[in-house]
Amino acid sequence: MLSWLLAVVALVVLVWAADLTVDAAGAVARRLGISTLVIGLTLTSIGTSLPEIATNLAAGWSSAGGTDASGLAVGNIVGSNLTQITLLLGVVGLVRPLSLERKRLYRDGGAMLAALLAMWLVCADGDASQVEGFVLVGLYAVYLVVVLVADRREGPDRRELEPHGAERPLWQELLRVALGLGLVVLSARLLVHSGVAIARDLGVGELTIGFLVGVGTSLPELTVALRALQRGASGMSIGNLVGSNITDPLLSFGLGATLHPVTVEASALRLDFPAWLVSTVVALVFLHADEDLHRKEAAVLVLLFALFAWLRLGST
Repeated sequence: MLSWLLAVVALVVLVWAADLTVDAAGAVARRLGISTLVIGLTLTSIGTSLPEIATNLAAGWSSAGGTDASGLAVGNIVGSNLTQITLLLGVVGLVRPLSLERKRLYRDGGAMLAALLAMWLVCADGDASQVEGFVLVGLYAVYLVVVLVADRREGPDRRELEPHGAERPLWQELLRVALGLGLVVLSARLLVHSGVAIARDLGVGELTIGFLVGVGTSLPELTVALRALQRGASGMSIGNLVGSNITDPLLSFGLGATLHPVTVEASALRLDFPAWLVSTVVALVFLHADEDLHRKEAAVLVLLFALFAWLRLGST
């Protein structure tokens, strides 16, 4: 019971802290004149991926300390990303149709697909080494440079950069970022230790526990995406969901692997990665059809999530 209680508390704090960090980071970014799409692809996608980043770093520390948490690390990334590209994108699309310019769909959608394949390739031999972790992080750094340079050339959409409500002083926003980051790291470590304990007590595989944790750590992305829609910043909404599917397999998983090699279960290669790939391709096809994600297509994505969740939990 104590492990369950600690896991719930850690997850709640993790989501709240990530939301705090994202809010403050977005305020800072607006003052720098960065477009909402780029804010979504970079700053908020990194911010909302803090639970995944922190969870994978904590898993790496745990494995380095002698308690292997590889299943939790892999399951967290796959579960989080598949949830975002199906359930979260579907829910947001049901609220309001989403659109993404075709040229940006090719760049960012292509990067999302490439990030998935890069992580799959690294894991294909059943092991992700520390060197491969550094390679993934390096690929993410290259993508960030490309996005920022392109945005500077095109110029931001000023209509989506208007502040909403009273602006805090810069030092307060920076303090909120620091507080959020600290709470994210602490709660993620607690979540990993609790997740491993629960898996052992129930005899459930860590990969499945990691998937469930990944669903939970996707909540910040949903919060940010829906809030962005309410504020009329649809670029940030879809940019955050797409950006997180680039950040997690490259940066979040890569950072964890740099601390300690990650062992990948055969069932992840047989079920989780193919399901993630199929869902990503379906989402990209829907967005490419007429540069919009309509409600019927959004409903299909939600059903895809339900199907995979049934298959994953059924294979436990």
